[in-house]
Amino acid sequence: MINKRLFRSALHEHADPAQRVLGAAELPPDCAELARLLSADPAAEVRAAAARRCTDVAVLAAAWETEIDPAVRADLAWALPTVLSATQDGAAAAALLQADRCTDAIRAEVARRTQDADLRRIAIDGIRDEEPLIELAQAADHAETRKAAAERVQTPEGLRKLADATRNKDRGVSRLARQRIDALANRAGQTDEADAILTQVEALTNTPGPILTGVVELDKRWQALDIGGDADRRARWEVARQTLQTRFAREHDDQRTRTRFERKSREWIAALAPPAAPEALSAMRAELAALREEATGHGGSPVPAALDEAERRFAQWEQEQHALASAEALAVEAERLAASTSIDNAKLPERWQALARATRSPALTQRFETALMIIEQRRLAQIGAAQQQANVVRQQLNHLLHTAEQALGAGEMHAARAAAAELRSIKTAAGPLPKPTAQRLGRVVQQLSDLERWESFGQHNARIQLCERAEALAAQSLDAARLALDVQKLRGEWKLLDQQHAGVPKALWERFDGACEKAYAPAARHFAELAAQRKQARKQRDEFIAAASAHAPTLLGEPRDMRAIERWLRETEQAWREGDLGSVDPGAWKKLDARLKAALGPLRDALSASREQAKAGRQALVAEAVALAAKAMERDAPSQVKALQARWQEHAKSLPIAQRDERVLWEQFRAACDAVFAARQNKRKEEDDRKHGHRRALEQTCAQLEQLAQATGKDDAELRRSLRELQEQWKIGLGRSDPALAGLESRFKKANAAVETLLSTRARASEAAIWQTLAAKERICDELDALADSNAETVDVATRSADAQARWMALPALSAAWEKKMAARRDAALKVLSEPAAVADHRARVEAGAAARRDGLLEIEMMLGLGSPAELQAHRLALQVKQLRDRFKGEATPTAGTAGERLLAWCAQPGIANAGDRQRAERAFAAMEQAR
Repeated sequence: MINKRLFRSALHEHADPAQRVLGAAELPPDCAELARLLSADPAAEVRAAAARRCTDVAVLAAAWETEIDPAVRADLAWALPTVLSATQDGAAAAALLQADRCTDAIRAEVARRTQDADLRRIAIDGIRDEEPLIELAQAADHAETRKAAAERVQTPEGLRKLADATRNKDRGVSRLARQRIDALANRAGQTDEADAILTQVEALTNTPGPILTGVVELDKRWQALDIGGDADRRARWEVARQTLQTRFAREHDDQRTRTRFERKSREWIAALAPPAAPEALSAMRAELAALREEATGHGGSPVPAALDEAERRFAQWEQEQHALASAEALAVEAERLAASTSIDNAKLPERWQALARATRSPALTQRFETALMIIEQRRLAQIGAAQQQANVVRQQLNHLLHTAEQALGAGEMHAARAAAAELRSIKTAAGPLPKPTAQRLGRVVQQLSDLERWESFGQHNARIQLCERAEALAAQSLDAARLALDVQKLRGEWKLLDQQHAGVPKALWERFDGACEKAYAPAARHFAELAAQRKQARKQRDEFIAAASAHAPTLLGEPRDMRAIERWLRETEQAWREGDLGSVDPGAWKKLDARLKAALGPLRDALSASREQAKAGRQALVAEAVALAAKAMERDAPSQVKALQARWQEHAKSLPIAQRDERVLWEQFRAACDAVFAARQNKRKEEDDRKHGHRRALEQTCAQLEQLAQATGKDDAELRRSLRELQEQWKIGLGRSDPALAGLESRFKKANAAVETLLSTRARASEAAIWQTLAAKERICDELDALADSNAETVDVATRSADAQARWMALPALSAAWEKKMAARRDAALKVLSEPAAVADHRARVEAGAAARRDGLLEIEMMLGLGSPAELQAHRLALQVKQLRDRFKGEATPTAGTAGERLLAWCAQPGIANAGDRQRAERAFAAMEQAR
């Protein structure tokens, strides 16, 4: 307490977060105050500064577990690897690295930095994702770290990615990745082949037919595999082999049994002979069924075919027995019919002819023909008697037909109908009629039917239908107008029938008239009631007009209450139109409404004049309010507006106007009053904005700079221009130093550093992309040179040339000078491919430039500090001596220039690189990518 009173408080206890940030930078890395700031300070920037300063593993671990702010967690993630790599508390560091809350990025950074082999192993073992492992295996400084990370990569995709990335950087890691990829591929191939063999063997166990050859072939393939450690697949193989052996033993036993059965069947079939009786045939069928049942258990045996042949022989013998029995049955049936009185032969001749000729023996034929002769003689006798009787009936039919024709000609419907009925009764007994007689009979029946139908339809049925419609109309619940119209329509239709035929039975007319009167009765009552209601309504409206005419003059007296007049007119109009005065016909309504308007005219005129006066007064108040808006900033303006509003309320109570005019004027008056208060409010707001505008402008500049650091769609030039503009805005807006803006200054510096980091990262990526593009285009030119030097077929040359050009077009363009040099080498190779005569010149150029390309590659390796193959060390030493001698002499060498220019010259020169030169060139490109 005394210290705080005598001296100022420490910076890390200051109220301003910016001061606490400065205080955190002054505290010892392992002090308790720094740990308190990291765990409990409310400001995120203070906690971030404490995280960057602290070196206590336990404190950082606790903060990492509880912190939620992204910026602070980013600083913790930056500080933790540094502290963990240098800490002496290996147990605490190992516990944090093995905890779930620790990220793979922290573990990878610890593995890259620490010198402790155990801690490095724990960090690498804790990494869960393969991407950090792959990056660590590529970029770690220690070979042991790279190898340990590479050993943790398990998936084929990750191993391939690692092998490609380290091919020219770390041969040990690349070789390890390639070996594991090959081992995985070999193991996968062995496993797939074993699964395929097992699937085929297991399928053969259920495959019908001979399978011995397939089993032998699969056994050879199985023995060639090396899967001694795969117990499951070997167990499956043994099970399948046991199953196949069991099947082979079973098939051998079945073959011996089938041979004995076939011999027994052939002997039985050879002993078959036609049976003497049906019972013997049944016994043979039983033996056949037993043999067939036994044959079902012997697949592939020829016995069933032989048994089918025996079955056909049995069917033939049985058919012959049935045919003989059928012939005997027909002869017996013919004799039974001949003994009866029937004249029907029951189609016996056709049935006899359908029998086989072999079954119709002479004895049976004689018996059958004798019986048929007796039946035919009886039938002929009956036909003669029936013809005599039909002749008598036919004469009677002609007489009745003549009578009916005469009755129809005379119009005697009753006689014609009687004759027609008797004709129908004897027509069947007359037998087939001659054609003229049948035609006469048809005409009589048709004429009689037409006359009867016309009579029924023309009068009687039509009137009956009208009666039924009238009776049905009485039962319907229709409105009066519709009911009257339907009754009138029915009576009109009856009159039309009367005009056509006047002879109507009186009972039918009385029925129709009574039904119409009954149907019209509800409509008649309704019309009578409606007339009475309208008469009463006219009387009530006359009385209403008289009362209104008497009361109107009393409202015009002085003093006049215009609101009372308006209310009375409104109520009167409502009662007249919507009250219970009743409805009248349209003509009477017009006259009555005109009388009422004439009675209320003086009141309406007085009310209209009063409204015009009140409208003028309201407009004057609106004008005063509009004029007052120009003096809104005066001191007494609010009191004047309130006085105007009070006058408006008083005026509105005393002098009413139409609602539509009142609404428009009130909106104008209220807008003018609101304008006064809005102007005063805007003035106060402008003063507040001027007070806080300075800080908001600086905050906006910081926010724009932070957004610029996250912008990924802008190019470098646009980023740099925006950065310069924001820096100028900051200098102009900041002015003189203000302690209250320390936090904003820290925020601006951090955002500015983030943008600079983004620009530098992009610059490195852009330069690396240039060298990658140059390497890709050099490989395409090398392929074209090699293709031109080869003797490939024309089709293959065209295809590969087109593919190379397509890959070239897919790559981004280099600078103009570089692109021109590489395009010249590509075009020269393409020209050779299209002109076979130029191949010799091209080979000469390639051979002539081979030495220059070799020396150029050596010079590039010397300039980049790369090693050269052992067989070229002597040449490299000679080249170094030559360059040193030329330098001492002061002579300019033709290979002068930077390493990048020499590498470009090597790429632009035609030639074919072997595998060793290709690896050396790849190392040179990789060194140029990392040179920045």
